[in-house]
Amino acid sequence: MSGAFVDLANARKGIYKKVISRILSTGKCPFCPEYFKYHKKPIFKESGDWFLTENSWPYKNAKTHLIIIGKKHREEFSDLTKKDLEAIAYLTRWAIKKYRIKGGGFVMRFGDTRFTGASVSHMHCHIISPKINKKTGRARTVSFPIG
Repeated sequence: MSGAFVDLANARKGIYKKVISRILSTGKCPFCPEYFKYHKKPIFKESGDWFLTENSWPYKNAKTHLIIIGKKHREEFSDLTKKDLEAIAYLTRWAIKKYRIKGGGFVMRFGDTRFTGASVSHMHCHIISPKINKKTGRARTVSFPIG
């Protein structure tokens, strides 16, 4: 959604969609430091211009759902520097060790939210580890939309 910081069409139902709607009416980016007030979870770790926190609205079947957010507003992958990528890698490794994540996914959306499926255009990364189905001993599916 070009020109907007959030995309209501990509917001999941319920309270999250209401929060995104409220953010949309402000015209401000909710992940930029000066407007970072909607997120209610603590910041666990910082590295360079990036920080790690728990997702306030985790996806269904996620045991662990962390996000790494940049302190600078960027939407395009081409805007990332080597230092950015190093900070993201450091925070990801730290999180995997700290939370004893045995397996999961790491995802970063970039660009136009009509293509990405993101509700927030400010680039951020997701670290998701699924819950285990006790009957089968296998991971439950966590649906992460792209598009």
